[in-house]
Amino acid sequence: MPKSKKTFLLRKVLIGTIIAIFAYLSIVFIYQYIAYQKVKERLDAAYALGLQQSSAFYRLFSVYGEADNLFRQYTVDFNQNTYEEYRIKLDTIKYYIDSLSTLPNANNLLQQSNTDIQKRDLLAGEFATLKKTIDDLVFMAQDSLPILTSQTQRVTTPHYISADSAISKILNDTALNEIDTVVRKKQNLFNRIFNAKNDTLLANTTQQFNVQQIDVLQRNVENLIVQNETIYNRSLRNLRRNFTALRQKERALIQANYFLLNNLKIGVDNIRELERAAVREAEARDLIIYKENSKRLGNQLIVSLSVMLFMILFILYYQSKATTYEKRLEEEKDYAAKVAEEKTSVLANISHEVRSPINSLMGIIDILRKNGSKDMIQPEYLDSAAHEISVINSTVNDILNLSKLEVGALEVKNEYLSPHRLLLDIINLHTYQAQKKSLSLTKQIDIDPKLEIYSSSFRIRQIVSNLISNAIKYTPKGTISIKAYTRKVGSKDTLFVEVKDTGLGIAPEHQSQIFRQYYMTDNKSKTKGFGLGLYISKLLSEQLQGDITVDSTVGKGSTFTLSVPIKQKRIEDAMPRTYTLADLPKDLQLVLIDDNRINILYLKHYFKDFPNMHTFEKASDALAFIQQHPVDAVITDISMPEIDGWDVLREIRNNSEKQETKVFAFTADTMHLEVEKNQAYMFDCILSKPLDEHQLVACIVG
Repeated sequence: MPKSKKTFLLRKVLIGTIIAIFAYLSIVFIYQYIAYQKVKERLDAAYALGLQQSSAFYRLFSVYGEADNLFRQYTVDFNQNTYEEYRIKLDTIKYYIDSLSTLPNANNLLQQSNTDIQKRDLLAGEFATLKKTIDDLVFMAQDSLPILTSQTQRVTTPHYISADSAISKILNDTALNEIDTVVRKKQNLFNRIFNAKNDTLLANTTQQFNVQQIDVLQRNVENLIVQNETIYNRSLRNLRRNFTALRQKERALIQANYFLLNNLKIGVDNIRELERAAVREAEARDLIIYKENSKRLGNQLIVSLSVMLFMILFILYYQSKATTYEKRLEEEKDYAAKVAEEKTSVLANISHEVRSPINSLMGIIDILRKNGSKDMIQPEYLDSAAHEISVINSTVNDILNLSKLEVGALEVKNEYLSPHRLLLDIINLHTYQAQKKSLSLTKQIDIDPKLEIYSSSFRIRQIVSNLISNAIKYTPKGTISIKAYTRKVGSKDTLFVEVKDTGLGIAPEHQSQIFRQYYMTDNKSKTKGFGLGLYISKLLSEQLQGDITVDSTVGKGSTFTLSVPIKQKRIEDAMPRTYTLADLPKDLQLVLIDDNRINILYLKHYFKDFPNMHTFEKASDALAFIQQHPVDAVITDISMPEIDGWDVLREIRNNSEKQETKVFAFTADTMHLEVEKNQAYMFDCILSKPLDEHQLVACIVG
């Protein structure tokens, strides 16, 4: 799937996710807001009920207070009007109580459907008790209390007349005298008890007393007085007993009334407490719902905020990646445009890099051909030819090995090497190139000559050679300095090789790009190239787990530094021996195989002092000879028609009689052999073109 399509789909998914999350959050907030408003309204209603009594209870308690006051007043004055008002208040209380239990209203707990059965039964019992109490009060007010309201007359003590005064009056006045006669009226019980003294009316009667009757009259009067006093005392005692009993009944009635009033108050209080308990229970229930909603809202907010934070971070991450991607895309676009513009220039430079050395070689060969005397061959001709051939070889190798390096198909072949000797060989190889431009080539190798490190000599040689070649190429005049040393980086020893020049320098904006493929800082420069040297050197250094850095100033020069970690190292006690062909036995049996006639001529000339040397252009002829003759060593090319070097190696290794025969690969492409390491058999040694005398003899002797 193209990247643009993936990006488009990713953006659509991102936008859809954001819309879905926004809709979800909106629904959550709206739902929670509605639930919050409902709970708030219920809490406000419950709070209002707790602050104020219902109108029915308010009226009930008001009438109860008035009835209580009237009863207290009635027990003091026994006024009929007070009693009537008290009875009316009791009827009103009864009406209100009946209204509380029967009339539908918002505060009537008996009418609420959500009240449980036990509470309703309890409340019904309280109402029944309350109604019975008020019925008892009404009955008492109608039956017993009127006893205290009967009309009473004042009880007075009768006026008694002494016998002496009556007789004296009769003696002095013979006229008719009025004598009181007792006439009793029939009255009710309480009037006869409390008004006994007032129960006598005086009637005027006239009697004539004579002197003879005075004594009798006096005695009768005295007896009458005694009888009256006796009757009076008895009546008074009875009256006191009745009054005491009446007071006791009065107290009992008052206590009963107070008891009933108190029960009425207790019943009303119980009902009000039940109402308050119901309100508190509703408040507690609403509070629990509110807390649950708040907790749910909090959890949803946490989840929502977490999702929003994740989306924000994702958007920021995506934006950062998109910005980086777009920036890289712009850079790659500019780079691709630049590479496209430079294709023609690169091809021209490659053609120039290859044809110029070839033309130089043709000129040198023409000079050598015309000069028939060996004594007339000048050394600079040979140095120039060797240099041009090295340039051609390096250019071709860079082009051929580039794709293999990029895919990581080339493995690193490590061996113990002396960095001191390796760097000296590399510097000597570039001495003629520096002298040709009148440049000073200096070296400072602060490495023990006996030190050997475990690394790839081929990789280090190619990297340092590229750095020195570039320094010479881009330095019109001045000095090329090579400095090498070892230093600890962290816990590991590291080999550093610095190549410093006094050339053109590199601008800061180009320093991060110079290690890219086909990158050239200035197309108008007279110094030509095709932008592969530093790129390949960077890849090779990474294969060694090292790095290449640059420090440059325009107009002052550049310094390239190669760093290679030293995995293993050792110190040789003695300087290694340098082998020559003279160290080989003269009777050495050699077989040389190469399909290139020039290479055959080169090998014949190289081993001209060995009479048992046999050359073959066809591998089949060489194998037939090897099967019939004893052979010490075989040097074969790799790339040949029909039978290549690997086939030759396989045939020799499969012959049990030829196990002691050494087989060497002779090739200019040593990287190709590294790719073929999965073969069943391996060569005893790999010889690079042109032959290195020390390497060749060391392989044969070793």
